[in-house]
Amino acid sequence: MLRERKRRHRVPELNTTSTADISFMLLTFFLVTTSMDSDNGIHRQLPPMPQEKQEQVAEAKRRDVLVVGIDAANRITCNGEQVAAEGLRAKVAEFVDNPRGLATMPEKVARDIPLLGRCSVTANHQIFVRADRAATYDAYFGVQDAIMAAYGDLRDSLAMRRFGHGYAECSDAERRAVEAYYPMRLSEGEIVEEGGAR
Repeated sequence: MLRERKRRHRVPELNTTSTADISFMLLTFFLVTTSMDSDNGIHRQLPPMPQEKQEQVAEAKRRDVLVVGIDAANRITCNGEQVAAEGLRAKVAEFVDNPRGLATMPEKVARDIPLLGRCSVTANHQIFVRADRAATYDAYFGVQDAIMAAYGDLRDSLAMRRFGHGYAECSDAERRAVEAYYPMRLSEGEIVEEGGAR
């Protein structure tokens, strides 16, 4: 009686010695040929790192400073007075421009600005943002957006009056002139008023 032999099928082994080399070459190829876009962030003067013991302080007259605060409940204040998020934009624009020349708002100084001539501007105004650690990012960025929009409104209005078109259509020279008229002075930090009061 003949016994049938069971045939065992052996699977041939794959040669994987060059797999690591091929993977490395593909990785190198994609790194060399791929372009990385750099993200645009918010351009702001940030407060110093905690390990730095030196505090950055700015000497300023009280009338030239607008302190925008955000508390833990996301309430917004301007120099201690509560303001609605929708009203912040107008409040900042009025502070930066001081259209009526009020003694409680930034002092106007005369400046010679190319393309605009002799102008009376609030060149020394300062806006400080103070946010509670418990405030949400949405509230913080909402405040930042409102401040940026206020500067945008002022610059656009000036460009329309002086150059006949919006700020976005200005040439480089016109942009520099408008920015000199409404310089953005926005930061976070401690304030020291003239005379040393904090």
